[in-house]
Amino acid sequence: MNKSLYLLKIFPLLIVFLISSGTTARTLSFSGPKDYARLIEGLSSKELAELKAGFSLFAKPWVAAPSSTRVRDGLGPHFNATRCMSCHARMGRGNPYSEEGSVNHPILFRVSTSNDLFSGPVPDPNYGLQLQINSLAKVQRESQVSARFEYFTGSFSDGEVYELRRAKFHFTKLNYGSLDSKTHFSPRTSPHLAGLGLIDQIDEEDILALEDPEDLNKDGISGKANFSWSPSQKKLLVGRFGHKANVPTLLDQIAGAFQGDMGITSTLFPSENCSELQADCHGILNGGDPEISDKHLGFVHLLLSSIDAPKVTRLKGFNKGRAHFSKIGCTSCHRAEFKVKDRVINPYSDFLLHDMGEELADNREDFSASGREWKTPPLWGIGSLRKVNGHTNLLHDGRARSVEEAILWHGGEAKKSRERYRSLSKEERRELLSFINSL
Repeated sequence: MNKSLYLLKIFPLLIVFLISSGTTARTLSFSGPKDYARLIEGLSSKELAELKAGFSLFAKPWVAAPSSTRVRDGLGPHFNATRCMSCHARMGRGNPYSEEGSVNHPILFRVSTSNDLFSGPVPDPNYGLQLQINSLAKVQRESQVSARFEYFTGSFSDGEVYELRRAKFHFTKLNYGSLDSKTHFSPRTSPHLAGLGLIDQIDEEDILALEDPEDLNKDGISGKANFSWSPSQKKLLVGRFGHKANVPTLLDQIAGAFQGDMGITSTLFPSENCSELQADCHGILNGGDPEISDKHLGFVHLLLSSIDAPKVTRLKGFNKGRAHFSKIGCTSCHRAEFKVKDRVINPYSDFLLHDMGEELADNREDFSASGREWKTPPLWGIGSLRKVNGHTNLLHDGRARSVEEAILWHGGEAKKSRERYRSLSKEERRELLSFINSL
């Protein structure tokens, strides 16, 4: 019997072990908090069975080909992690640093020499579009990475002192030669996965309606959409996923992560993580063409489309904090509401690009995004991060150790809001942070 058909036949019998339910909403079943793992209502028995197949492909390690584990073979030749759950533990956000100078799976490094508005970043000739820190046994890993932190101090208007940190990365053992002299690199950490299917449903026109690239209303905010190539739709669309809104659809994001992070090919991304100059990488046995089928990729897509938005838990000071949030200008970018189908969602993002200043710049262009521009990150679920993943590291490279540090790194278009935050009283700052950590 075909193995994938066999899995589908037995999965309905295993649902009791893979899903927890009862009086509360259905959640994915694994040890620990499930704040990022609540499933939407109304899933059919067939969808639940396919979703569980997707969860197996997401949570279990992939292996090198050839293997008896035919559904999950084809790892590498270069990769960052062996399973999706390595970077999204409990469907949550990755912690890029285990200790001073130690870099974990949930951080990756985009690399490119230049950019094309239609086709996107141009790969480094030796290393492609992403540095890989792991490889199969007969293949050299691309690089080793370490980090050290720089620390900065500042003070609020009331005199209270704060400390910020920033990671400086060091690449050693670049086994395929030096990076090109024109190459820019950008560290990226993995986000939590709650509500991605709802973001995927936001109408493009609702995002475009928020654009003001010339700042015609003179509020200092000039957000713009990132138009990027969709492999699944075969056209340029408004981006909404990724730190620079450089991915238009959830299916594109999932297929890109399989290829970029684990070396698993699909019909959307059919090439292995091997540049032309990586001779030992070519000729390695693969897990099929493609290594994850459209059907199985669809199961993972259904899984991530079916995780509901995070719940709001109102902490003390919520209402006052919401008023401060609006007063200092946070809502100019962190828009609360979008309408999708028959419900209103509250991601607290406009999904537009904004110039965030030199301190946050990676100097790497990505489709329409400049080297200083980043997508407004959704704030929903931010208060569950410590509970689920044991840390509160935020921003694209995980430098901020708290919501407050993330605010204090804001520059560019957000500089005025940052300075207004610095001018709040200690109690007002506490209330504002309580509001954000309630989301």
